Amino acid sequence: MRGLNDTLKKNILFTDLTDSELDAVAAELTEMRCRKGDTIYQRGDEGNAIYAVLEGTICTTRLGPNGEAYPADVFPAGICAGGLDFLDRGPRAAACTALEDCRLVSLSRDSFDALINLHGEIAVKIMSRMLGVISGRIAAAGLMASELARWGEDACKRTIADDVTGLFNLHIFDEIFPVCIARAKIEGKPLSFVIAAIDHGVESAKHSGEAFTGKALAASSAIFKKVFLSKDILFRFGSEKFAFLLPDTNAGTALKLCNAAAGKVRLIRFPEHPEVIITLSIGIASVPEHAENAEDLRDAADKAQYAAKEAGGDRAIIARKPAGRADNPYKTEISTIAEKRRISNRIIGEIFARDSFLLLGHKNPDADCGASLVAFAILLDKFGKDVTIFLPEPVIEQLNYLLAICKYNNITVVRNMSTDFGGKYSTLVILDTPNADMLMKNDSISELFADPSIRKIELDHHLGSNSRYTGDRGYCLISQASSTGELIGYLCLKMAARLHSKNRDGITSFFSRNLALAILTGIVGDSQMGRFLKSNRERWYYRIFSSIFERMLVQTTNLGSKNLASMLDIYNLIQNLSDQESECYKEMAKNLQTAPAIHAAVMDREKSEELFSRYDNEIIVNVSKYAADRLSEASGKMGLSAYYDDPSLSDFVQFRLRRSASFTSFDLRTVLTALNIANGGGHPGAIGFRIPKNEIPDLRGYTGELLTRIGRMIGSDRD
Repeated sequence: MRGLNDTLKKNILFTDLTDSELDAVAAELTEMRCRKGDTIYQRGDEGNAIYAVLEGTICTTRLGPNGEAYPADVFPAGICAGGLDFLDRGPRAAACTALEDCRLVSLSRDSFDALINLHGEIAVKIMSRMLGVISGRIAAAGLMASELARWGEDACKRTIADDVTGLFNLHIFDEIFPVCIARAKIEGKPLSFVIAAIDHGVESAKHSGEAFTGKALAASSAIFKKVFLSKDILFRFGSEKFAFLLPDTNAGTALKLCNAAAGKVRLIRFPEHPEVIITLSIGIASVPEHAENAEDLRDAADKAQYAAKEAGGDRAIIARKPAGRADNPYKTEISTIAEKRRISNRIIGEIFARDSFLLLGHKNPDADCGASLVAFAILLDKFGKDVTIFLPEPVIEQLNYLLAICKYNNITVVRNMSTDFGGKYSTLVILDTPNADMLMKNDSISELFADPSIRKIELDHHLGSNSRYTGDRGYCLISQASSTGELIGYLCLKMAARLHSKNRDGITSFFSRNLALAILTGIVGDSQMGRFLKSNRERWYYRIFSSIFERMLVQTTNLGSKNLASMLDIYNLIQNLSDQESECYKEMAKNLQTAPAIHAAVMDREKSEELFSRYDNEIIVNVSKYAADRLSEASGKMGLSAYYDDPSLSDFVQFRLRRSASFTSFDLRTVLTALNIANGGGHPGAIGFRIPKNEIPDLRGYTGELLTRIGRMIGSDRD
């Protein structure tokens, strides 16, 4: 076993594992020895395993136009193969053969599922490495998917290529994008990101249907492939939108390339529609000139593209250089697995070393916020720490079981906003809160923030231009997870593994039913059972963590009891409306305002005053989110709710925007940046923002203009 473990540790898939973890993994692996020329898997086989090369070299082979096989990618010892098909659960896009005598181990899907159930942290480590390898190989290759399509690779096209244009599709954009940025920063080279949208060139020919639109898109894409370089990575980014990643290219050079491409596209002519002239609105942003991370780079290019469109189209615009970015940093994805591990270990060290903790969340706490507060409190309570949750605002009726958990575990929950916390705590823990403006705090808590002797720990999954760090540098576990609950789950798994190494019974007793229930509530509530997740990475981590903690919940729930026992139980409870909420929803639904791609419930001043006279704020907040969800499904794309806050609460108009389950190609956070909305935040599928009341004399008129502008952004004005 020791010899195998030493060999496994040299493979990138297992390099993060400890000796005891390697022992557990080795039990799930199948060892293979192949002779030169042996087939490891065939094109079209089910992608139900990933292969780690221990000795020798293997390669994938594709078929040429005459049916001859040719090498496509080489995997030497230390590398893994077959990961993309494994993730996508689809057929193999290529065959794989041994270039020389070799030794492999395979990890089947069933075995990986077993690791998820029995050794959660190991599954997380392997998953992280797998995603990194896949993303790096795709980005490093810089190959256009049209080249693969030219060789007839139908399976590969389904995986990574758009079948109309031959460009990469959105399926892998979220995997490639951050890898390219990280590589540019490591190498100290520029990287430009371009978003190009067709203006109204094909609008007059819409009556000809999708066939002509596809022809126009394909013709434009053919130009892009000729103008841009082989190292550039081209995507179809929406219905009539494209995105380009240009490595080792600054914004000025990118502008020249984009102008050249736009000029050639403008010359395209169609005999059946001689009136059609295709023009483009193009936005350009670069690392490091305009941004340092994926969220900000995308925001900057989005904003520049929208500015080009608003200026009349048929032009390319470079993003404005942001002022003061270094002095007021946005939250960004932790750059490496090693750094995430270091931050986690620092936080765990503080949990062991410090004695008193005050837990803080955001205003109008939702399921993830409330559940994160409770889960982290239970975690601290397990180590005998003095822990207090500050929760002065009411939670919705459906989440009262979280408060019951606190009562059962004798965890203090402070509901009084004026409570003085001075001199009582050594540590503040900020959970699920995008920025300081959204934090629930009073004057005494502000004084605690000003005390440098008090450690500030932060866990959050909100990234991008509307987020700001609140915790101490080096103690912020910030990652694009499904929820903050998932990040707490990750931290718990690390702590349980540490206990397990010292006490074989530690991991069993570590996860109580209430801890698993609180973590699952955050994961299920914020992602809407995975509905708001976009990238493969998010979906896989959601699957891993939800599986781990659902299994724990099932195992610790008495059979036949009426207690929550599954993810579906939790989701249904959160989604169910109380009698008062049902009445409130019916009132909101009477105030519809619609556009082609967006349905909205808009409560003017009079209607908002009526609602606040009948219902509490937490009911109105919850129902406004529910209404936006329901309206998004009704429209097929987006749903919006808007109302005037009660004057005793704020001087703002509150907006909630949601994306339907089937409309996944558009990141709603783009709306915030494109419309210069600073006071807001959220996820790709759900955002909230607020506008001062004095800026909106007529809410229905304002909302109508808002719907029109968002419609232009997603191309619905051309539908």
